[in-house]
Amino acid sequence: MRAVAALRIICSTAILSVGLQATTAVAGCGQHPGYQPVSGTRTSVIELKPSPELAALGQRLFFDTRFSATGATACARCHEPGYAYTTPLRANRSDNGRPGRRNSPSLLDVGFRPALMWDGRFCSLEQQALGPFESGEMGISVEHAIERVRSDPKYVDMFQRALGSFPSVDGFTRALAGYQRTLFSRESRVDRFLAGNEPQVLSPPERHGLDVFTKRAGCTNCHQLYPVLPDGLRSPRALLTDFRFHNIGIGYQGDRNPDPGRYAQSRDAADWGAFLTPSLRNVARTAPYMHDGSFTRLEDVVEFYSAGARRVPNLSPQIRPLHLDGAEKAALVAFLRALSN
Repeated sequence: MRAVAALRIICSTAILSVGLQATTAVAGCGQHPGYQPVSGTRTSVIELKPSPELAALGQRLFFDTRFSATGATACARCHEPGYAYTTPLRANRSDNGRPGRRNSPSLLDVGFRPALMWDGRFCSLEQQALGPFESGEMGISVEHAIERVRSDPKYVDMFQRALGSFPSVDGFTRALAGYQRTLFSRESRVDRFLAGNEPQVLSPPERHGLDVFTKRAGCTNCHQLYPVLPDGLRSPRALLTDFRFHNIGIGYQGDRNPDPGRYAQSRDAADWGAFLTPSLRNVARTAPYMHDGSFTRLEDVVEFYSAGARRVPNLSPQIRPLHLDGAEKAALVAFLRALSN
């Protein structure tokens, strides 16, 4: 097992060519009949290996607050580098200060994902780039944002260098997507342990936590160490997700405005209240947890699962009481913290 893991780590140099191909295969990302995808689908080119010029352009756009009504909101407002490209807020906020419904997911390793957002509504980063504008989150249209880009000579020059064209909506989405495909999480001690040649890099409690994670608690039912990517190959690094949607008993409070989750996109009753399994890389840096940000500590998350979650309609059959003892809970938390670089 460790020999196989070692080969995967050695092959990490293939991350760009293997992992980023996942964005072109969108199995599991399809919308229900009648759903109108955002206009981002008009993007005709996907840069699987963004050039330095394109990534630099996208980075500048990502942190620029001028593309909002108040001039105070950028992509980085909900995806802060210091918090593994998420935010410490329970839910994201629109430019007008209105709180959203869901927690902002981390963007690290986002290039591997075949579906984006908690409900999988977008099939590519190019599509997703337009989402905040079309939902009103930025307070202006993307066309208005492009007008501001065109008024900046520096941006005009960067677009010419990166894409050989004048600033456009298509180029705007390509640049933002290209930058996000450069956001990879760094190696953690767990990665080094799984490589098989540093058995002492994890403490005894952390090694016990890995055992609980993979066996006793069955966390790998959803948080697979090396999931299969949409191109059919195993991930070259431990992503700890299955890229699927599950109802784990979070967010449902009777009939008071329940969040339908994946169901809103698929219209499949089996998807009611189901949300995308997040990666656990850097999980210690991405609190609060769950799609609604309802837990602020890893200890609370472990306790939730140990108790068997909440009994809600359409609860995943994989959710069951674990009855972990105190030592197992502490070990599991220690292992989860070791997943951060």
